[in-house]
Amino acid sequence: MQNNEVDLNENLVIYTHTKINLDFFNPAMEHLRPLNIVQEPLSALAHSQTDKVAVIVVNELAELTEIPIGCEHSIVITAKNNLTPLPEHLSNALIYQQTVNENHQQALEKVFNALIKTYFSTELFLEPADLYQSDAFEKGQRYINIHSLQEQQLMNENVKPLFSPIGKDGTVILNFNLHQSSFSLDKIQDLTEIIIEHLGEKFDGEIFYSCNATSKPEQSDLIYLSYLSF
Repeated sequence: MQNNEVDLNENLVIYTHTKINLDFFNPAMEHLRPLNIVQEPLSALAHSQTDKVAVIVVNELAELTEIPIGCEHSIVITAKNNLTPLPEHLSNALIYQQTVNENHQQALEKVFNALIKTYFSTELFLEPADLYQSDAFEKGQRYINIHSLQEQQLMNENVKPLFSPIGKDGTVILNFNLHQSSFSLDKIQDLTEIIIEHLGEKFDGEIFYSCNATSKPEQSDLIYLSYLSF
């Protein structure tokens, strides 16, 4: 995890045959490192850069059975998981399975806000290798679970059941999206301590956290809580 700004102008490539609207990303309102989002067909996966994380959107994981993937790591968004166990070339993939009420577009935007933005924060960002080298991932936890909550919800005791599925040695990813007018690292530290209390004394896993200032009203003061599972 880094806490200094790096001057990078990167392309985030989304590989899919599905029509995706990329207008959800507005660089002027999301205060991230320079980032371009482009879409490529699944057939281009073989030429994906080894040192980049590819985002892949498919209806079924089985679509990827015969498609070579050039990059070392990938994030797969799928409506249906019909591959058990995962083939070798997907062993380094994080998988987000859509909920019954989500379409590909909604799932992509959720994964972008909860996870992908953590790689491009100007304040406190994750290196992609952080998650892929975590203990939970090495033990075979490939599925990413994502929840979002407002700051006030975090103060409510009713939120505790949200934390109960997280194993005591799990991997947790926190992404704080705060309005630029109220953004502060001290505030993020305070919110992190509340989350650690919710995780409980028995939690002995890894916590990765990132933060982003935003001007988008729907993302302001929104906390994304993600964790890995089997």
